[in-house]
Amino acid sequence: MNNKYIFLIIVQAILLLTTSCEHHEPDNWIKPEGERTVLFLTPQGQIYDQNQELVTTLPNCSYANQIIADKGDYFVSGIHEKEKEGYWKNGKWNTLHVDFIDDVNHWINGMAKWDYYIYLLDYPNVLKNSGIFPLEDAKRYLPAKQALSVSEGECYVVGNKVTDDSHGEYLPVLYTEHKGKYTYEMLPLFDKGIRGECTSVYAYDRNHCLIGGSINGWPVIWVDKKLQVMPLSEASFDNYDEDTSLGEVCSLTECYGDIFAGGTEPYHDKSVATVWHNGEITHLEYYPEKLMSSEVVEIMAYGSDIYVVTLEYFYNENSEFITNTILWKNGSPVRAYAGLQTTSFTVI
Repeated sequence: MNNKYIFLIIVQAILLLTTSCEHHEPDNWIKPEGERTVLFLTPQGQIYDQNQELVTTLPNCSYANQIIADKGDYFVSGIHEKEKEGYWKNGKWNTLHVDFIDDVNHWINGMAKWDYYIYLLDYPNVLKNSGIFPLEDAKRYLPAKQALSVSEGECYVVGNKVTDDSHGEYLPVLYTEHKGKYTYEMLPLFDKGIRGECTSVYAYDRNHCLIGGSINGWPVIWVDKKLQVMPLSEASFDNYDEDTSLGEVCSLTECYGDIFAGGTEPYHDKSVATVWHNGEITHLEYYPEKLMSSEVVEIMAYGSDIYVVTLEYFYNENSEFITNTILWKNGSPVRAYAGLQTTSFTVI
């Protein structure tokens, strides 16, 4: 055997050994049940775990509105009390070095992470690490509560275009990015729909997105920009008139082809936290006998499990107004957290 063939065999062996020793983290980094931690975010910037133990209090936080996880790290968006632009990572503040002409109060309406990039919606701009990408024709645009989502580098932004200032009417819009520019398109309404609202967006598999909201006060979703009207219970129409809202979809996720939409519908005489699983209705009520109203905060998929966090409002026996956070998993209650008000949650 000549030296040329010996050299090739050695090279192939080295390549095989190197490849076999490489370890790539899977895209969906899912922990077993017993190793998971649920983190709850309060408006004041406190983070609690599923045992209602305080994990940390975010420094210099005026308001916290969203928490997300990426493998072993968690990230929080909100308002820094010194009007700085950035986010909190694992409880520590990270400033984005972005040159804004005006010194404004930065309010983040959406946060996402993909690869090494952090995306923030600081209206009227999308920030990507230190880059600024303005939204086209954003003068009459109002961002949704959960207005930004990213999948494999594709960023989606939703909100509403104001059509009538005096009556607070607007129409739903979707912004997408192409070559650094975010341009918008109007989302379709159903027949006789005159007003619509986007509340949230969830992107997945790079070029797919779910959008939640309402049209004429009726809960709807848009699946890849195609409208789907959510069914309602017969009891939703008990006290209905033309000025009554029939609910909305405020958070969404996708899990192995199934679509889960979380929101509210009026059930008998109260607004109730509702999940539509491929259109099928489930009401989430932890204290139904004393419940005044409830709402879905967020819904998320973790592996094959669906987690939902709701808020329930009621008066206790001392006539005190109480807000409880409720954690649900796969449609069943896990625990109620007395007195805890939550703006967002994540599983890490």
